[in-house]
Amino acid sequence: MSSQGPASATIRESRTPGADTSVNRTTAYLTIAAEIWAFGLTPLAIALGFSLAGPIAAAQFRIVDLEADVFEGLIASFLILLSIQFWPVPGQHRRALSLLWLIRIGVTLGFMLPYEAYFGLDASSFFIAGTHVNDSFRWFMFGNGTLNVIGIVGVLAKITTSYSAIKVIFSYAGLIAVYILYRAVTLALQRENLAALYILGMFPSLLFWSSILGKDPITLLGIAIFSYGAVGLIIGRGLNMLVYVAVGMLIASFIRIWLGAVFLTPLLAAVVLGGRLSVTLKVGFLVLTVPLFLAALQGFADQFSLETTEDLVTRTDEISQSWARGGSAQQIKGGFSSLYEMILFIPIGAFTALFRPLPGEIMNVFGIMAGIENAFLLALIVNGVRRRGLAWLSQPLLLWSVLTLGAWSAVYGFASYQNLGTAFRFHVQVVPLLLMVGLYLSFFSGVRLPHRRQPFLRVASTDGASGGA
Repeated sequence: MSSQGPASATIRESRTPGADTSVNRTTAYLTIAAEIWAFGLTPLAIALGFSLAGPIAAAQFRIVDLEADVFEGLIASFLILLSIQFWPVPGQHRRALSLLWLIRIGVTLGFMLPYEAYFGLDASSFFIAGTHVNDSFRWFMFGNGTLNVIGIVGVLAKITTSYSAIKVIFSYAGLIAVYILYRAVTLALQRENLAALYILGMFPSLLFWSSILGKDPITLLGIAIFSYGAVGLIIGRGLNMLVYVAVGMLIASFIRIWLGAVFLTPLLAAVVLGGRLSVTLKVGFLVLTVPLFLAALQGFADQFSLETTEDLVTRTDEISQSWARGGSAQQIKGGFSSLYEMILFIPIGAFTALFRPLPGEIMNVFGIMAGIENAFLLALIVNGVRRRGLAWLSQPLLLWSVLTLGAWSAVYGFASYQNLGTAFRFHVQVVPLLLMVGLYLSFFSGVRLPHRRQPFLRVASTDGASGGA
């Protein structure tokens, strides 16, 4: 990894002792919680998941010997745990990542089994199809997440046909995504804060949906890489950060082609309107980025056969209505017949995409947990806005965050409103951003985000000092 990559940047130390004391105390508490979860709850979760839902899950995934399958998953988990010890990151990071990985093992091999058995996931289709394809690479098709996940499973099936082991590998992609998101946070805050890593790694929906065998871990990995590059661009680290933006969007769009347009549009606006780059760099950014945006937009139009405004309205209505199924479904009466109706619906749909289901809307164990988490996120944002008003939007990073959340929720609201269970799964794509913005507004109002052209991150000099801005 290069000296400017996510894992190797040296962060300037904070000069706020009081804040550091509070952060260190929070980190210590979260470390203890992670240790209890990793060493106490993980074995229990695996044992309970296996005993409560093992036979049903085995039948659903056509697993002949579930014990052998789970054992292969545990072996894969141990090998990944061992590999983390050789990551080129600070020792305290490896310790935190090891704890977070042990927690993931409990979720991936334990807690998830009842969900897979009783609620169902696309994972069974991905696994069964992927392990029976002859030429895995022929399944790959840019922008078609279903075929691409089947192709990835087919490639992994050359190594192992254990469902548990393949699921563990997907979960590992989720852990890598969490760590890159953490590096983006340190880039934004100008300092290390391991509490943020623990919060991201243990946040329920982020942990659960990035641990499945499916589209979400890969999509999140792409969004994480993109976010690191976006933060670097906005604070003025140079056009080299476009490499992260491009790679991240290629990975995310590989699964969901529309994400290119959804995520690049707010970045274009934030860099041009609020980014602290020189005019020359802004022009260079546009020259390099606009073609990516246009390609993403064209791919989106081709995927859904869009040529006119009427096509957009018709396809949006069809896709929206297709999600109105299942126990958490609710229909939009009458559907959409005009662009005007779609625009009027955006605020309702956007709120649903970001914050629903709320407590009481889905009355099963997973729906109750989803409601509590969404209520927490909503309370964070409301509390932060109440305390700070809207003046914080003048900060380029926060402007980009809000524009991204707005663009994403405006697009996903049409599907999310129709199925609240699906809404909770979809919003894992922006939960890290929503969570970090909420925490910043509520608890870090005294920390000014970078607003100068000069980068605040430097490679450490030979005497160990970090360059300041």
